Amino acid sequence: TIPSRVGSRAVASEASSEKEVLEEEGLTRFPGLSTGGVLRGLDYMGSVVFAITGTHCAMIAGMDMLGCVIVGIITATGGGTFRDLMLGKRAFWVEEWEYIVLCGLSALATFLFWDSVAHSLNLSKDDMWLFWGDTIGIGAFCCIGAISGIRAGAHPLIAALCGMFTSSFGGAVRDVLAKRPVRILNNHAEIYATTAFCGASMYLVARAVGMPFKIRVISGFSTAVSMRIAAHFYDIRLPSKPSVR
Repeated sequence: TIPSRVGSRAVASEASSEKEVLEEEGLTRFPGLSTGGVLRGLDYMGSVVFAITGTHCAMIAGMDMLGCVIVGIITATGGGTFRDLMLGKRAFWVEEWEYIVLCGLSALATFLFWDSVAHSLNLSKDDMWLFWGDTIGIGAFCCIGAISGIRAGAHPLIAALCGMFTSSFGGAVRDVLAKRPVRILNNHAEIYATTAFCGASMYLVARAVGMPFKIRVISGFSTAVSMRIAAHFYDIRLPSKPSVR
């Protein structure tokens, strides 16, 4: 009976530790007025914008309605899916199915109404409202990715990479499916994945020094967003070696 009791205590201790981590990270499932709720709301906003831009990219590539909707959903959820698989977990949208509904409806609406709405309101894929939505998405995604890494018990470096995966790997899959150069692997555009990695890293630094959840989120989110803005307006790119034979 003694080994049985010891085993039970170990399981209880592990469950208690996991519960403490979940409470410490404070992320809620649905948007609300708490810090975790606001972060979730920003995550929703970013997911919608990612779905719109992914669908638009698929439309340009000549895909049909199903292809456009699938690419839109993948753009928004692919990064988090890759993150969870790397952590040995089920994809987050298996439980949080509302993401599939939200992104699917956004993608379908984009496919059906983009042309008419863009013509009426003179919209384009380069409009600033899409840039700001994308930027907010990066800020939210990198924090949520880092939180997922922490909850899985990953090393801080891996947790930071989880933030980068969450923010940028959906777009990478989008580019592959649309048969165009993967943005995060080329310097034909400003830095992108780097901003997410730095934002996630700042979240983890703030956590390491004992900052409360609210300050950690503000630190990670503002770092990613400010770097994304600077990279966009000052055309900051990573160096490449095009002359190498």
